[in-house]
Amino acid sequence: MVEIHGYVLAGGKSLRMGQDKALMQIDGQPMVLRAAQTLRPFVEKVTLLAPSGRYEDLGLPVLPDKWAEGPLAGVCVALYSTQARWNIFLACDLPLVTHNFVQLLVQRVRASQCDAVVPRTADGWQPLSAAYHANCQTAFTQALQQGERSVVKLLEHIRVEEITRSEMQSAGVREAELMNVNTPDDWARVAGLSKDPR
Repeated sequence: MVEIHGYVLAGGKSLRMGQDKALMQIDGQPMVLRAAQTLRPFVEKVTLLAPSGRYEDLGLPVLPDKWAEGPLAGVCVALYSTQARWNIFLACDLPLVTHNFVQLLVQRVRASQCDAVVPRTADGWQPLSAAYHANCQTAFTQALQQGERSVVKLLEHIRVEEITRSEMQSAGVREAELMNVNTPDDWARVAGLSKDPR
C-alpha cells in the first residue's frame, strides 16, 4: 500500500477577502477544517501549512512556511518534511471540494508512475488540488530559490499525469469543486451552488 500524507495550504494573507478566509464557515465549519476532514479518510496524516501560531488551536499539526513566499513555498516545505512517497495538497479555500475528488486523486496516485497527479479543468491546471511525489522536492526547491513562484510553470519540468474533465465527470466530481474563493464576490458565487454529499 502506498503511504500518502495530506496537507492543507493555509498560508495566504486573504487580503482580497478582507478576513481570514480559512476560518470562513461552510455548513458551520471553518473551510480549513473542512479541507482537512475531506482529506482525512484517505491519508495517514493531515498537516496544515500555515504561519506559526495562526491555527494551533484547531487541533491539527501546523508546519510553518520558512520562506513565506506563496503556495509553492508551502509545497516545498511539505515535500522536504514528509516521510511519505506521495503527498496530497488541498488549498484551504475550496468550499465545494468533496470526498469523491480526493478518492479519485488517491486512485490515480496508487497506480501512477509519474511525479505528480494534477487535475485540469476548463480554467486550466489545478496544482493546489493535486498530488506530488516526494522526489519533486529538489526541483521545486531549486526553482523557488531561483525566484520562481508559479507551481503551474514547474509542471513543465516534471512528469505529470493529468486528471481530465471527462474523468472527473465519470467519477462524479464537478469542476466547481476546485473553484477557490478569493473575494467576497467569489464567496457569494459559490455559496449559491448546491454541494454534493461528501
